[in-house]
Amino acid sequence: MAMLIFSAILSDLTSRSVSFLIDKCLSMTAPAPSVEETLNSLQRLLHRAHVIVEESEERIVTNQAMLRQLNRLRKEMYRGYHTLDTVRCRAPDGDDHNRDVAAGRSFTTSRFNPAKRLRPRGGSSSSQHERAVDVLGDLETAIRDVRELVVFLSGCPRLCRQPYSAYLLVDRCMFNRQMEMEQIMEFLLQGEDYSRAPAVLPIIGPGRVGKTTIIEHACNDQRVRNHFSQILRFSQDSIRDVKTIATLGDRSVIKLHDGDRAVTGGDNMTTLVIIEVARDIDQGVWEKLYSDCRRQIGRGSKILVASRSDRIARRVRSEART
Repeated sequence: MAMLIFSAILSDLTSRSVSFLIDKCLSMTAPAPSVEETLNSLQRLLHRAHVIVEESEERIVTNQAMLRQLNRLRKEMYRGYHTLDTVRCRAPDGDDHNRDVAAGRSFTTSRFNPAKRLRPRGGSSSSQHERAVDVLGDLETAIRDVRELVVFLSGCPRLCRQPYSAYLLVDRCMFNRQMEMEQIMEFLLQGEDYSRAPAVLPIIGPGRVGKTTIIEHACNDQRVRNHFSQILRFSQDSIRDVKTIATLGDRSVIKLHDGDRAVTGGDNMTTLVIIEVARDIDQGVWEKLYSDCRRQIGRGSKILVASRSDRIARRVRSEART
C-alpha cells in the first residue's frame, strides 16, 4: 500500500516537473507579446473580473475570508482599468486608433472616479508596457485565487434590492449602509453561544446618522423576526439610574412577541434587546441591566446598544467578556 502511494506521488511530481520544463522552454522561445496584445489580454481579464465582482455584489456574503478575497480582486480590477487607460492614453502620436479607443473608454461610466483614470503619469512606452505586464500577471493570480469562491457564491442568497432598508438619505445625498447592515445581520443570525451571557454589539456614531433607522430595518427583516421569540427596546428615559431602571418585562417596548415560542420561556425563548441612548450609560445601570438580561433571557439572545459615546463601547465589551 505504501509503495502504491509513493509511486503515485512520484509520478505526479514527475509529470508536474516535465510540464513545468516544457512551459519554461516554450516561454523562452516564444516571442514577447506586443503592447497591443498585452492590452487586449488585460481587457479580457478585466471583463472576467468585472463579472465576478458584479455577481458578488448581488449576493449576501457573510464570510469574512470571502469578502477579503473579493476586496483584493476588486482592487486589482480597478488597478487594471487604470493601467489600461493610462497606457492607451499615452500611445504614440501616430497611433490614432489607440487614442480614439482611450478617449471613448475614459469618459464612459465607471464604478470609480474617471478623473483618477485620466491622471497623467510619466515614463517611457517600454516602462508602461512592463507595468501593464505586471498588472496582467497580478490580475491573473487574483482571478485564479477566487475559483473556489465563484463556486461558493452560487450558494449565497441573492440580495433583495430595497433602497430604503439599505441606504440612508441625508441632505439629498445617498450614503451606502450595506456593509453596516450586513455586519448587524451577521451578528444577529450567527449560531448560538453555549455560554449563558448574551452577546453584545455596540453601534456607535454621532447624532442623526441613522443608527435607529438601520436597527429598525434589521428588526423588520423576516429572518431576524423568525430567529428571535421577542424583541425588546429600552430608551434613555427607562434607564436613567439604578433606582428607576426598567426590567425586561416592565417599561421596555415589545417589538415582537411570538406566543408559541415565548410561552415556554427559559432557554427556548431567544430575545433581542435593543438599548438606544444618546449619552453614556452609568456603570451601575449597565451592570444591573446586563445582569437582568443574563438571568432572564435564553441562550442565543443578543443585545444591540446604540449610542453616541465611545466610552460605552469599551464598557459594554469589558462587561460582556466577564
